[in-house]
Amino acid sequence: MNHKDEELQAQFERGDFPGEGIDVQAYQKVFDALKHEPDYDLPVCFADRLITLVESKEKAKENSRDNFWLGLGLLSFVIALMVAFALTNVRLSAGAFRFLAGYRGLIIFGIAFIAMLNWADRKINGKIETF
Repeated sequence: MNHKDEELQAQFERGDFPGEGIDVQAYQKVFDALKHEPDYDLPVCFADRLITLVESKEKAKENSRDNFWLGLGLLSFVIALMVAFALTNVRLSAGAFRFLAGYRGLIIFGIAFIAMLNWADRKINGKIETF
């Protein structure tokens, strides 16, 4: 605020309304508006919604931080694995898993069963949370 504005404000607060002018009219409108209470009220649940909004932003920030560290850990693991393979001259072979070829039906059943259990778990947990 400059000196002129401070002087006008002090005069209005004392009840002196100096002359005419755009500044005087603007101050008069501001002080008239400030004398009246606002015509609106906040909703009853305003504070709860505000707290929920702040908590959700904090949770999103925490999740992004966790995802960053997870990604950094996975990247470090992959780099370490590549270095270890390069230094030890490891040759990968699927020969150790040839015995699984005879159990193709069992493997397909296992995958389908786990998928069905996952689907059922989601349905059951969805109904429990609504109560």
